Amino acid sequence: MRWFIAALIVLVQVFGGVAQAEWTITQLTDNSHNDFSPQVSGSNVVWRGYDGGSDSEIFLYDGSTTTQLTNNSYNDYSPQVSGSNVVWYGHASGSGNSGREIFLYDGSTTTQLTNNSYNDYSPQVSGSNVVWQRHDGSDYEIFLYDGSSTTQLTNNSYDDWSHHVSGSNVVWRGSDGSDLEIFLYDGSSTTQLTNNSYSDLWPQVSASNVVWAGFEGGGSDAEIFLYDGTTTTQLTDDSGYNAYPNVSGSNVVWFAGTYLNYEIFLYDGSTTTQLTDNSYNDWHPQVSGSNVVWRGQVGGSGSDYEILVYDGSTTTQLTDNSYIDDDPQVCGSNVVWLGSDGSDYEIFLATSTAIPEPSTLILLLLGAAGLALHAYRRRRR
Repeated sequence: MRWFIAALIVLVQVFGGVAQAEWTITQLTDNSHNDFSPQVSGSNVVWRGYDGGSDSEIFLYDGSTTTQLTNNSYNDYSPQVSGSNVVWYGHASGSGNSGREIFLYDGSTTTQLTNNSYNDYSPQVSGSNVVWQRHDGSDYEIFLYDGSSTTQLTNNSYDDWSHHVSGSNVVWRGSDGSDLEIFLYDGSSTTQLTNNSYSDLWPQVSASNVVWAGFEGGGSDAEIFLYDGTTTTQLTDDSGYNAYPNVSGSNVVWFAGTYLNYEIFLYDGSTTTQLTDNSYNDWHPQVSGSNVVWRGQVGGSGSDYEILVYDGSTTTQLTDNSYIDDDPQVCGSNVVWLGSDGSDYEIFLATSTAIPEPSTLILLLLGAAGLALHAYRRRRR
């Protein structure tokens, strides 16, 4: 019994103030051609690669097996994934049209959602909802497929794009005739969220939360705004460049600063925290729950970017090499990115292993100690 209590004291001293996290990295591709555009949803990862031919195809890794979703003679681009649904666009030559079309794979079957003489680009997916932009011959419009039918959300004489979808909510950047504004479709009607004399850019949506950047000061003076379903809040108010916000629930991330010294910021619903503070660029953060991922110019100069992740308490540098690591994406405890192996770009996956918080570990140990002490006393009687 004495040795057990002594061991318990040591474990409390070791783990009492240290949060534990462990990342496992897997290289998903290993070939002689470039793989691009990784995206992740749960354990599913998609990307664009080559099968040995001269055109790019779409690939899906489901946590154990990689499947080639396309096999044709034209290029397939911009894969996106939500659960078992994967979307992309391809130039479907030979199918009776001359434009780029939208495709949806639902876990078993691929369906061509569009078939026309226009160009359909940049699909986004959330559940069974797919949105994309189409050039109708004069400008770009936004379209939504809800799992059964397609609806044209915009119909005007100016460009609508930078679209994003979460559930039945769709946001995009459009014009009111004088400058760029943010619009939200909630499944039944469209609301213009901004109405000002400056440009609003880079909208993102998560459930009912919408974020964007507005150039209220003109030039490079951009601020971050959050609409929570009822009210718009300005999250930043300075003379700097706050750009490319991303949102997950009530968490919002963005990068800000000046050229060659951008830092990462996180707003958690009440407080803004600066996650990085260094002399090099940290760019384009993505957020999922409490996990934030970004690329940092850790070497301080040149093009040697590394991938870093913040798990709510600790920042971990996932890569450390002399190659470019880029385009990180995150979903829960899974992070994907593209990195060079010295000859071409490959796709990498990092998974966080959940380890009990120190307080939980201590409680478990104390409970075990109590049971052991009770058993020991019973034997002594």
